[in-house]
Amino acid sequence: MWKIEDLGLYSNQPFDFLNTAIGHNNGNLAFVYAISHQIDADFHWVSWATKAEILNTYDAIVIPCANQFGKHTDLTGAAAIIEAVDKPVIAIGLGAQADNMEADVSPKEGTIAWVRALTKKRFGSTSNIYTRGPFTSQQLARFGVDDTIVGGCPTHFISQDVNLGKAIQADWDSIPVPRSLSVCGGHQSWTDIRPIEQQLIALMMDPTAFGQYVVQSMTEMIKISRGLFDDMDPNTLDKIRQHTVPHYTMDEFKSWCRTYARSFYDIPAWMDSLTRYDLTIGPRYHGTQLAIQAGKMGCVVAIDSRTEEMCRQTGVPVLTKGELADKHLTRSNLKKLIKFDGDAYDADRRERAQNYVTFLRNNGLEPVTHVKKIAGE
Repeated sequence: MWKIEDLGLYSNQPFDFLNTAIGHNNGNLAFVYAISHQIDADFHWVSWATKAEILNTYDAIVIPCANQFGKHTDLTGAAAIIEAVDKPVIAIGLGAQADNMEADVSPKEGTIAWVRALTKKRFGSTSNIYTRGPFTSQQLARFGVDDTIVGGCPTHFISQDVNLGKAIQADWDSIPVPRSLSVCGGHQSWTDIRPIEQQLIALMMDPTAFGQYVVQSMTEMIKISRGLFDDMDPNTLDKIRQHTVPHYTMDEFKSWCRTYARSFYDIPAWMDSLTRYDLTIGPRYHGTQLAIQAGKMGCVVAIDSRTEEMCRQTGVPVLTKGELADKHLTRSNLKKLIKFDGDAYDADRRERAQNYVTFLRNNGLEPVTHVKKIAGE
């Protein structure tokens, strides 16, 4: 269930179309791309609002999930649709969102109803919900959904290289310090990590080792990457300026955006861009994971439970905002702070892939060849 398979000639598409098509977050494209390239099936693309009578014309419904299980969503309408479906429904990558890994989520009744509706639409006797990790599965169990499959994010298996970790390790070890940085932009309201992000931006703006600032969400942040300043609320635009380069005038900030700010609407193009940089770092999981899948080092600055959980489950290096709060960030100490073991990464990825393959087969789906190879078959 994802409305649009291909954004086409996105350079010529209206912004509102693009923003709707990506679900208001470019990072969504990563796990949708992953799932659609990991299952050997004839896909038909439909929106979440598609009526049950149409969904019932297909053999099965696959839902690429995000962090839907939290107080920020109300899936009452989606629950009603799933209740009326009489075909197997498979939810992949469902996450719970809380402030941190020690806090419980407080989902709305409509979202609880949606998850419970999902569990009734199994292909067989085993679970049809593949979660982002143990935290999500524990939170779902609090509401009676207690037999989910603890997984991760399917973006873990985008690269076809079974020795991906070793390749990343070799590349990372070959440089004394990271020169060029791609910074995953956060959000202007994330004031608690603003000092960290501003330090990363300063490192990224090296005149010799030129970097980029990749935005994913929300609407206003994406607009700065496309130069749509006149379409933005002036106060919001100024808040983004204060979040990123507060010492710049507004005209200087707009020039900065045109020079450094980027957003992507095609996953292979996004990954190709990240191969130019020694390190991708910032508070966005999917933007960082794409660097890892491209064979380059990446590190997430975790701001909440959803990002930290996915990193722990998929071997993506992670530093919490608490760990970095009192640090003066330099290229040298980032090199020391980021921990990565290529052999351990590959072994863990193989185990996760085996779990994913089993989940897909138990739900009547056959994984493609490269996923089976990662799993050791």
